[in-house]
Amino acid sequence: MASSNSSKSVIFTALFANLFISVMKLIVSFITRSTAMMAESVHSLADSFNQVFLLIGIKKGEKKANELHPFGFSGELYFWSFIVALILFSAGALFSVYEGIHRLQHPMKVDKIEYAFIVLGLSFIAEGFAFLKANKKINLERKGEPIFSYLKKTKKSELLVVFLEDFAALTGLSVAMIALALQHFTGILIFDGIASILIGIILAVVAFFLGNETRSLLIGESADPKLIYKINSIFRDEENIRRVIHLRSLQLGPDDVLLAAKIEFDPRLNVKEVSNLINGIEAEIRSDHPIVKKIYIEPDIYQENY
Repeated sequence: MASSNSSKSVIFTALFANLFISVMKLIVSFITRSTAMMAESVHSLADSFNQVFLLIGIKKGEKKANELHPFGFSGELYFWSFIVALILFSAGALFSVYEGIHRLQHPMKVDKIEYAFIVLGLSFIAEGFAFLKANKKINLERKGEPIFSYLKKTKKSELLVVFLEDFAALTGLSVAMIALALQHFTGILIFDGIASILIGIILAVVAFFLGNETRSLLIGESADPKLIYKINSIFRDEENIRRVIHLRSLQLGPDDVLLAAKIEFDPRLNVKEVSNLINGIEAEIRSDHPIVKKIYIEPDIYQENY
């Protein structure tokens, strides 16, 4: 629950920042007639909807298991994270590229450019604050692991979404500021359209990466190898276990792991002793690793064809 609440605070920060700057960008886009500002406004609005979808996913993921869904609803967040990737691509990337191409075909001077720079600067501060909060949370999670490696491996799709959205937003804002400055000082009217296209490409790349990672989580990934290693150590340290025949895991949600193990116990143990030993091991795993919520341990005899 603590992890969920921590993620919610990061999402709420990003939501309020995006709503604020989306309105500002939209107003200034009409004043300046800048297609780059319009693309940035749509980008921020799409991000706002994305944060709402993540909050929906967290809320739905907290529902209790029922007969139709015996393993619960923790995978809801992965589904809504995938929807976020689709929206980021369709509403953000495609619109930005379309607007950029349209502006290149019909070049137009950007009016009252100082308003655009003021809003872009304020947006950079707001997005930067949200990004720093998401980055702080991710730094606590990754524990020194390289950032790209963490983003590829993380099971917390909500942090992945917010971090990548904020990173794309800061990159897009930088592109918009540089392009508008170039257009203003050179008088060449193509930079506004080029900026919109580049913003669209940035969003498309982020959406593809995000979609691919959440697709993998939806299909079903194993738990973190470090977690599996620690659990394996619990089995290996038990003197009444001869062999771990196999250990399988499934990441059902950001904080929900299913574990299945086939174990060869000491044949001198009777059924009651094996059952008590299994119950003790399950209690130890749940105590040391609360994320492992479903555990199935099957006694068996090792054979070469395993």
